[in-house]
Amino acid sequence: MKNIPKIVLSGGPGGGKSKSLKRLIVALKKYGYTVYPVFEAAEQILNNGFDRSVSVYEFQKNIALNQIEQEKLLENLINENEKAVIICDRGLMDARVYLNDDDFKNFKNELGLTDIDLRDRYDAVFHLDSTSNHDSVEYLMEGIRIEAENEARDINERSLRAWCGNPHYRFIPVQDSFEEKFALLFKEVKSFLGIPKPLEIERKFLIEYPDTDFLLTLPCSKSEIFQAYLINDNGRFRLRKRGENGHFIYIKTEKHKISETVREEIETRLSEDEYDSLMNSGVITGSISKERYCLMYDGVYYEIDIFPFWKKQAFLEVELTDEDEKIKIPEFIKVIREVTFDPRYKNSRLCNNIPKEDL
Repeated sequence: MKNIPKIVLSGGPGGGKSKSLKRLIVALKKYGYTVYPVFEAAEQILNNGFDRSVSVYEFQKNIALNQIEQEKLLENLINENEKAVIICDRGLMDARVYLNDDDFKNFKNELGLTDIDLRDRYDAVFHLDSTSNHDSVEYLMEGIRIEAENEARDINERSLRAWCGNPHYRFIPVQDSFEEKFALLFKEVKSFLGIPKPLEIERKFLIEYPDTDFLLTLPCSKSEIFQAYLINDNGRFRLRKRGENGHFIYIKTEKHKISETVREEIETRLSEDEYDSLMNSGVITGSISKERYCLMYDGVYYEIDIFPFWKKQAFLEVELTDEDEKIKIPEFIKVIREVTFDPRYKNSRLCNNIPKEDL
């Protein structure tokens, strides 16, 4: 399958998504990237005269159909060897923001899509926080937006929840100016694209077993993960299957250590057939299964991994854009100790040698 990175700019009204997309087209060109934009389908449909008050459900369905066609067209036209990225002003999972539970279930059934299809078709999602959330910043109304300030706050919160679970989800807070906010977004986008290098900067903590029921009351999503470590004629790599209810995405990862907290990381999306082929291509040195809770809290995206062999403890991981970045741990998470620098707690080691629980 083609590996063209696909990004979503999401968030509530007045977050600066449309303006940021236009700026990214120019800014990334300086780094040799061609940006293929998918402009907001809702605005296009409304500009064509659609009355969304007739049926919210039909409106969201038409938005999704329009976006699917735009994405498919770009994916087919872009040369896979081209240094390109697709950036969408909102994505398919944004339908969850506007539909109740029953309508969203019907929406997925009618389109033949799952939560994984809607959310994880995108390689990264950047939530641009709405100015409606901050009294010190004027609520910005762009384009043909009609949401009142309190409605915009609600949309912003529901959007934050809808995208939890995406493998690369980042929060871009409101700043005093658009220029400052765009600078934060651009830093995160460059980090995701691997400019200048595809680095993974990560800290890992051993924590007390969390209250998973409580976590799921927050902007949080649970995924099942199976990963295997292989060696074949081309070297060492990891294969990961991630999803829920029998629906998965498949990723090949190659890592090269730079320091204890920094690794060069190259990820490749795979089809199920490519995944199966690679699983049979070499020697499996180990495998492991876990449940991952992806939590967006206070502007930070946390990954909490729970393993079947531990009953009292788990991992909390945080990816950073800078080694010196300060880490805030949620007050409801009880840290036992940091294990970033302890090789015994690497997933590849846990496959074959499980340390006893500390508690």
